Amino acid sequence: MRSTKQTVFVLAVTALLLVSSVGSVATVGAAPAGEDSAAAVGSLAQDDSLEPADEIYVKENGDAVLVYDTASPSASSSTTGHYGIDLSKGLMHMMVEDEMTGQTNVTGNGTLAMTPDSLSGEGDFQMPTPDSVEDLTFDASVTQNKQNAKASASFDGTFTSESGTVGQGTSMLESVSTEGTMTTTASTFTTSGSVDVAFEQKPGTLANQHHEFTLEETEDGYTLTAAQDYEVSQYSADAWSTRAKAKQQLEAQVGALTRQLDGEATVTIDSYSFDSSTYRLDIAYSVELTGVDEAISTQLASAMASSQQLDLSQSEAEELAQRIQKLEVSKVSATVDVTDTNAKASWDVELDQYDEAVTAMFDVAAASEMQDEDAEALEQARAAFEAQQAADLQQTVSWSGELTSPDQNSARLKFDANYETKNWGAFVSEMQSRTDKNFGSFTAEFHAETNDGQLETTMSAEMEQQDFLKSSVDSIIESAQGSEMDPQARKFLEAFKRSGFEKAKMDVSMQEGTVSMEAGASFENLSAFEDVMEEEYGDLSVTSAYGNLGEDGKTYVRLKGAVSEGASESEVRELAVVDSETTVHMPGDWNPDEKTFPEMDEEEVRDFVDVQANSGGVLGGMPGFGVGTAIAAVLGLSLVALRRHD
Repeated sequence: MRSTKQTVFVLAVTALLLVSSVGSVATVGAAPAGEDSAAAVGSLAQDDSLEPADEIYVKENGDAVLVYDTASPSASSSTTGHYGIDLSKGLMHMMVEDEMTGQTNVTGNGTLAMTPDSLSGEGDFQMPTPDSVEDLTFDASVTQNKQNAKASASFDGTFTSESGTVGQGTSMLESVSTEGTMTTTASTFTTSGSVDVAFEQKPGTLANQHHEFTLEETEDGYTLTAAQDYEVSQYSADAWSTRAKAKQQLEAQVGALTRQLDGEATVTIDSYSFDSSTYRLDIAYSVELTGVDEAISTQLASAMASSQQLDLSQSEAEELAQRIQKLEVSKVSATVDVTDTNAKASWDVELDQYDEAVTAMFDVAAASEMQDEDAEALEQARAAFEAQQAADLQQTVSWSGELTSPDQNSARLKFDANYETKNWGAFVSEMQSRTDKNFGSFTAEFHAETNDGQLETTMSAEMEQQDFLKSSVDSIIESAQGSEMDPQARKFLEAFKRSGFEKAKMDVSMQEGTVSMEAGASFENLSAFEDVMEEEYGDLSVTSAYGNLGEDGKTYVRLKGAVSEGASESEVRELAVVDSETTVHMPGDWNPDEKTFPEMDEEEVRDFVDVQANSGGVLGGMPGFGVGTAIAAVLGLSLVALRRHD
């Protein structure tokens, strides 16, 4: 069975992972926390057994101090440090140092800080460059606030392998490059771009071909125009050997589609030539499709009206189908050219008036059976789309990249991407008028590069959003509705909401095979947890706890009014945290003036978190730490863990 010290660290890791997941929901515009966070909190309070103390020191007034021997079971353990909590002063603190395992040559420092309305962090780390990386540079940035939203990323790296596995995938290619853009507005979608491949070796039968297609919507249907110049296979050569046969072949290809949609297709060959000795076909043609829209609308309406998952009448289904059909295919074109030295493909797409189709699909979804949370998500999505329409929000993504293989043992990748918006401020205003969504600001920067045999990284992020902490806790509680979340864990979260969280900070340092972490937090009213802790500690009133980690580790838990004044030893032994093996020190057996117990250094903690003496105290977590579940978890670290049986 797990030892007390192991339990402490299991809960610590749980806290850090949990806090990371909750911190992610605090980013601007993030969705509510999922069930994983709630489940992690619930796991903290599923064992109802109390761990008896090794010793208890009883004072004249009935207060007491529990002493737990948390010494490391292994003399080789390298973990040292201390942790503590003081409910009356509103402070939490943890300082741990240990030897790293695995990649022990990582060095660097990181820090995070949090308030009820903000989260910020920065760090820089270094490690030896991996053998497979010859050189690397990476930069990324994200900015989102009430006025603008944009992001960019660039990558340039060369990778090597003595076995040649890196270059095998591109051994036939000299280079592959791509560039393009994609833009959306409230009613249009456009994208264009290209891919260019330079061959190291001749592509054989794939060479020397050209294909060009353009699809446009007309008043009566659609028009497809095409031009192709390529070698057909020997087995299909006869089907293309004359102009008449080529027309029949094209009519057969589109006939299946038109028959399924009750439409009509007219094929016109504009130019034609065929070389029977080389099987080369050079043809230009057009296809007129009519009656397709009506058939699609009819079939779609019939399917929706007969669906058992949709509550729609025939007339409602027909109206929705007609709205969906309002999407206009202004242009869809693509070309492919292949020569002995390179292949190039390009595309150009423009869709108009898709807003009516999107809103119709929202109505279709609303008519289906769904859970309450799904219905809420649907309404949020509808509100966002309507806000995009009202603000005329435009979003554009552009990219360019190139992959080259200088030799069989190496490959180089360069890539750049950008995200830009127009009318973002108007979109935020429209969203705030439609929902209770609270927009804030978020910025992040990341840089990595190789330098003199080292891979160096620097990163920073800052987020500000009103009441993000409260919103995150509320979202965890809401996500747990109807779940198997432990009632005690839910009480932890509710207590956190009343605790008046002020500030938290965490520092991490990795140096010469050692990792150290210091974390803490301050609260205006950490006593909000008193009732919760009484239940967790056998109805005893916990005021503070302090513990040392290592070979001589002990944890001290201070209790208020553990027994009545003048209580007997037998009454003390009736406490849930005392058993027959607990050493009981009754008043008169020890001198409180001579016997002292370690406790948290209030000044040290306040200096670390940077809070004034009239403020609360401290809580910490790993990168991404964030909210009330973290409070519950770290409270469990210093208190709940100590009551578990080994």
